[in-house]
Amino acid sequence: MKYTLLLLLILLSSCALTPKKLNPEKSFLKIVHYNIKELNTVKLNSESKQLASVRAILNRFDSDILSINEIQYDLPNIPNDNFQTEGKNLDTLALKLGRKDISSVLRPANTGKNARKRKNGTYHSNFSAKNSRKFADPVNFGIFPAQYSTGALISNKLKILNVKTINELKWKQFNPKAKITRFTDASGKKLTNKMELFDKNFTDILVEKDSIKFHIILLHTVPAFHFGNKKSPNYERNADQLRFLEWYLTGSTNIKVGKTNITPLTSKDLFIAIGDWNTELSNTKNPGSEVLRSLEKKVTFWLDSSLAEIGHTNESGSFAPRKLQLQLDYIAFSRHFKIRSAGIYHPKEGRRELGCLEKKEGRDIRSYFDRKQGRTCYATFSKDYLELKEASDHFPIWVNLGLID
Repeated sequence: MKYTLLLLLILLSSCALTPKKLNPEKSFLKIVHYNIKELNTVKLNSESKQLASVRAILNRFDSDILSINEIQYDLPNIPNDNFQTEGKNLDTLALKLGRKDISSVLRPANTGKNARKRKNGTYHSNFSAKNSRKFADPVNFGIFPAQYSTGALISNKLKILNVKTINELKWKQFNPKAKITRFTDASGKKLTNKMELFDKNFTDILVEKDSIKFHIILLHTVPAFHFGNKKSPNYERNADQLRFLEWYLTGSTNIKVGKTNITPLTSKDLFIAIGDWNTELSNTKNPGSEVLRSLEKKVTFWLDSSLAEIGHTNESGSFAPRKLQLQLDYIAFSRHFKIRSAGIYHPKEGRRELGCLEKKEGRDIRSYFDRKQGRTCYATFSKDYLELKEASDHFPIWVNLGLID
């Protein structure tokens, strides 16, 4: 009897130590999306605080599909000759996560394709470095090739049948009425009609599970923000990238599409579209937001905009009480699927103000500048919130899907 009781206590203790998964119920598909800020080769091959936080957060989830944005597609000699691998960064992330049950799909983005090398033949690798932005790609942003790529880790329960990447399509080819030459790059140089539609890449992964075929669509759009350039193409480019997504998924959008030699999906095709689409669904000024609202009428979004507040998926790095908070990340899918559960991973701040009169130090203490008082102030935060802030400026979003009979 004593032995049985002791064994029971050991088992209960073991359960208590097991991390609670946030999406545990049985579903046809479990999807997680995470834009991990500037996840480059250096970070992936080190034990940085950021990577440790990313691992802790993602290990809270089960996932059949894990979409990752802002990961570097590693290329030989990029940004310098210390790096020699090619296309291995998602596999490295899988190893860091302890996932041996998944396959990776990663393709190089256009980001940084037109970046310039320094006199020593290497690329800048840090935006904070002096003059680094002068070497940046004027059309697709980025300071070295394939800097902000898009990929997915896919469970081996799913069979990958085909991968199609669209990154060479010209913007003018998709939207013949796009007035590209009225825009300029950051240096004031007029843009040409030869520029690509996508600053990163559009990926269609055809997979099969339980004899059911469906498409996984990955897209990380250009930000709907001008970054100080009043003649930036970003707002219109974001909108046309989202129009391409809408057209590709549903066969129609609010412009006359040019001759692309690309065939959109049909109404019979099952799909899940995932990514940081870089404009808020509720925004009334960005043209890309209008496209998102049009798309939402045709497909299902993982969270319904009819709710009073969906919640933000992006937050500035500041620890001030008031921060820039935006809803930028999305999961959308065809009507063949139904939502079992969904959410945004956003633990409570647990904020406790410590005042501004004297410097405070501690593991859970962070500082911020109070503009009204004109001084640095301090506050403590929950462990989970600090972990989230260390990992990225975006929050993971997730959905568990069932099939509609």
